[in-house]
Amino acid sequence: MQFKLLGIQPINFTNKNGEVISGTNIYVAYADENVTGLKSDKFFLKEEINLPDCKPNDNLQLAFDMRGRVINIEKV
Repeated sequence: MQFKLLGIQPINFTNKNGEVISGTNIYVAYADENVTGLKSDKFFLKEEINLPDCKPNDNLQLAFDMRGRVINIEKV
């Protein structure tokens, strides 16, 4: 599915269980048949998911696993 990149946010914190959470939040917009205009969403990328060299307004292709987690990301 294709998305327009709106923003990138590095994440690095320790949760209440003492686990270190590191990765990246990406903010995207995409076409949705139930929305006039574009729908926006946020996705968390684990450290092992490499974000290609991109900037806001670039188009991305995202692939998801069965639980809706991002497993692959490519710049289009």
